[in-house]
Amino acid sequence: MDATTSLADDLQDLQLDRVDNKLKSNEELDKLTVDERLSDIERAVYLLSSGQEVQRISVINNLPDLLKDTDSHDECMRRVVPKVREVLHVAQCEMQYAASAAFLQILQKNLVPIQNYTQTFLQTILNSVDGKDPEVSSAWLDTLLDVIELLPKDVIKKEILHDPIAKGQLSQSVAARMACCKILGKICTKFESFVIKKEILPVVQSLCQDVDYEVRGCMCNQLHSVARGLGLEATKSAILPELVELTKDEECSVRVHGLETVVNVLASLDSETCSSTIIPLVCKFCQQAMQAEDSTLPEVGKQIGKIAHGLLAYLTDEQKQWFVDYFKKLCKVGLSLEKLKGNRDIVEKDISPTITEIPDFTEDDKFLECRKNCAYNFPAMVLFIGAKHFKSELLGCFSSLCKDPNVQVRKTVSGGFHEVSRVLGQHVAVLQPDLILLLKDESVDVLRGGLVVIIHCQNQSSMY
Repeated sequence: MDATTSLADDLQDLQLDRVDNKLKSNEELDKLTVDERLSDIERAVYLLSSGQEVQRISVINNLPDLLKDTDSHDECMRRVVPKVREVLHVAQCEMQYAASAAFLQILQKNLVPIQNYTQTFLQTILNSVDGKDPEVSSAWLDTLLDVIELLPKDVIKKEILHDPIAKGQLSQSVAARMACCKILGKICTKFESFVIKKEILPVVQSLCQDVDYEVRGCMCNQLHSVARGLGLEATKSAILPELVELTKDEECSVRVHGLETVVNVLASLDSETCSSTIIPLVCKFCQQAMQAEDSTLPEVGKQIGKIAHGLLAYLTDEQKQWFVDYFKKLCKVGLSLEKLKGNRDIVEKDISPTITEIPDFTEDDKFLECRKNCAYNFPAMVLFIGAKHFKSELLGCFSSLCKDPNVQVRKTVSGGFHEVSRVLGQHVAVLQPDLILLLKDESVDVLRGGLVVIIHCQNQSSMY
């Protein structure tokens, strides 16, 4: 009897729980209900003041539409926008993200005059960049960078420029100094050279020599924008010395950024600078990357196509051959006989018709990434050396990549195979054995690239 009573009580409790849950759901529905007689502006103000998070986000997402409506524009600026700025002080991440996107749209669509935008939305953006949540701050920083693109330079100079200069001081946090780097890089695309020299360049040089490697790397990434704004002579005297030092930085990640910046800044340099400074710098960087076998090596593999073409007009025949020979080495890094454990020499010996993965093959990820980058850059290097010299110079390492023990490398070389064949033109027949090999591969991704080559060849044939 006691057991029966206890069971009945338990069932009753369960039913009560269900009723409570239902009541809670009804309460939540009541909170989400808004008087339909309210105007759009009144509804927005009410929801921002008393609504749920999801309702506030909806209002913010709808803010550009409220401002677009000429009937509600003025009242929206007077009543809704101040309320939005107010709730953002205590808003959660999702609402902050919505506001950052909405504020950018308002400027992109010219929904308010620049003066009004500067006094309201821009001030909120600038304040929000300094928020405590790093992800939210990053979102607002991205918005600020996009906004800078659209604002007149007089507004940027008056309202924004002082902010990154203050953030760039060593007394500021690392996050603030990194934000400064990005803002200065964007601002330099808007101003004349003399303004950059006077207002911005000293801060840029200081950040290039910052005690924190993340700040140095971040500023390094922006140097190509600074160089474009400064012009050739100022770049040679003020930016190149900093860039040279950054490519020799003690931190590997900074050196990686340095090489990337060298590639990006090539278009801003003259032939004398490329010949006397950049070519020796790049060659030394490449040699050290090969010796150290650190994470700069995959970056060299990633950038070598752009480097070779960017410097092609300034290279001697000897230097050109040096780049070709270096590229050959890059295509085979990590593929020593010892690492292959005697299974096969994929460089010098033939292999079985069907390529499969070597189960016990292990290699450093950076070597794999390097060979994959070389495979991606192969069409560019064929263009660099010329179709006539492909067979004698690059066919061997191209075949090596087609036989690579890692499927990611074979997939990449297969994906660019049709580009190589297009560059070779009438010399394309030398690729037939490698194409046949790839078509026997067990990987569907590799086969897909081979089929693209066949389709490409058929299309080319139908044109004649």
